[in-house]
Amino acid sequence: EAEKAVQDRLEKLNAKKKEMAEAHGNVDVSDDELVEINAGGKVIIARRATLTQIKGTRLEAIFSGRWDNRLQRDHKGRIFLDVNS
Repeated sequence: EAEKAVQDRLEKLNAKKKEMAEAHGNVDVSDDELVEINAGGKVIIARRATLTQIKGTRLEAIFSGRWDNRLQRDHKGRIFLDVNS
């Protein structure tokens, strides 16, 4: 019974993730996609799979594709992260 409750909650969370991706991002992202990031003026290029490999982290959430349409971009369309050096 407790296991079923956990499974039901997980299904609801996954449905919510998909809903957020459809509303604010891209549900069809590929792990092989190269993501260009402007991190405080330094350009970094990484595979989406590398940035999202640790599930439940902020990096995974940012680069999962669920928020692609909401992320701040620089003048060349790269994801802009305001970081201190």
